[in-house]
Amino acid sequence: MIARLGAKAVLLAIGLGMAFFGVGLLGLALAQSLKLLFGEAGALAIAGGVLLLPPFFWAVAKLLFRAPKPPPPASGLLATLVAAVAKETPWMAVIGAGLTGLAEMFLNRNRPRK
Repeated sequence: MIARLGAKAVLLAIGLGMAFFGVGLLGLALAQSLKLLFGEAGALAIAGGVLLLPPFFWAVAKLLFRAPKPPPPASGLLATLVAAVAKETPWMAVIGAGLTGLAEMFLNRNRPRK
């Protein structure tokens, strides 16, 4: 078990190293090809932008377009009263939760859903 985890860790480290140096060499090759057109600093800036901007835009899009959080369940007056009684007697909590659930189902049965 430990040997398998160790082997996976080594393979993960090798893969990450290959990806890191591969991206670096791609950036260097891109910069070398652009050096004649834009000079050394311009070529490095363009190569860095080409390699940096797509993951940056992806991260921004993930943050902007995530699903909205569901609203918290509404707690009514009846739930507050049952909670106050349940603090005193724990067995009342079970009975009160059941009664509260039934009461809210009864009160919300004809309410239109959003």
